[in-house]
Amino acid sequence: MSSVRVVSTKALRERLREVLGGDSLLFQRFETALREHDDALVGTAMDSLRLYPEAVRREVQETLLAWLFDDDASGLADLPAASEQRH
Repeated sequence: MSSVRVVSTKALRERLREVLGGDSLLFQRFETALREHDDALVGTAMDSLRLYPEAVRREVQETLLAWLFDDDASGLADLPAASEQRH
């Protein structure tokens, strides 16, 4: 049995803003890429991330994983609540 997870890119943008700061060039790259749903811009942001210190890279990675696999549904941010369905 599998389950479907829905997450909001708005929630990820908010989490990255908390971690990186709204004035950070890296945050601005991620924010634009996610807002535009542009995979090439996401790739550029990820390439930029490689230039940052290990601690920053680790924190961004942990933020991404927490957003994907949260236990409290905070990854949904602005999405309405939905009932759980399994196929």
